Amino acid sequence: MLQKYVTGFLFSADASHLVLIKKINPSWQRGLFNGIGGKIETEESSVAAMVRECKEETGVVTSPKVWTQFADIYRPNAYQVDMYFARTDLAYQAKTQEAETIHLFKVAQLPQQLLPNLRWLIPLALDQQADFSQIIRIQEIAQPRIKA
Repeated sequence: MLQKYVTGFLFSADASHLVLIKKINPSWQRGLFNGIGGKIETEESSVAAMVRECKEETGVVTSPKVWTQFADIYRPNAYQVDMYFARTDLAYQAKTQEAETIHLFKVAQLPQQLLPNLRWLIPLALDQQADFSQIIRIQEIAQPRIKA
């Protein structure tokens, strides 16, 4: 069964700052920074899940119109993650609401402990020349892990 998720990047209006969450769960993300997000609930739209997750995780109340979906990351028979960004000075109001802590970083000084794909997803979300009227689909392929 395909599990659906959302992840969003909450930027300041001038895109100089970004809200990230220091992850505890799932265990493979522990200690790394990720965007805001979580599972899409049954019969919930993707953007409604993004608005809900933003409020639950950061305390920031947004509306669907501030979020732009720019991509989805898809692994057949496993998961789909709808990727969003928002540019609003509400980012400066983000506060820790749960066990996972909220951090506001300067975009020019992001931490080293990012989930690996954020190193290219964040610049993609910031690309002023990109046309996101068509959502970019990124299909992942499962590869066996090599044991060291």
